[in-house]
Amino acid sequence: MEERRSAQRATIELSLTCRMPARPQPATIRDISHHGCRIDVPGAPIEVGGTALLEVPGLAKVAGQVVWVHGRTAGVRFERALGSSAAVALGLEQAKPVEIMPDPVARDASGGILRHWFRRLAGVFS
Repeated sequence: MEERRSAQRATIELSLTCRMPARPQPATIRDISHHGCRIDVPGAPIEVGGTALLEVPGLAKVAGQVVWVHGRTAGVRFERALGSSAAVALGLEQAKPVEIMPDPVARDASGGILRHWFRRLAGVFS
């Protein structure tokens, strides 16, 4: 069988609720990429072309379309690529470090804006 994936997939075992097409069913994601996943849905009939709404705890719902079925396992292509926060939460990306910039207004006690305002509030005008 020819490999047609355009993105690397991460192996994962994540329990979630899946709506195929409307009734909520317990399901398990087996692997995932930014554009789709392989999912096991033991209690629901799955049809190619059907819609899937994945409800991952702590993340926004992810909508997609069933593109292949093998028994109770299906391939789902997401309507939109996963956003960065979802990709980090699912282990597809590493969190980017946040750089903390110094406050350009605050200055140390030796002078500067804060000392000026303190003198004005205290009534000292030297």
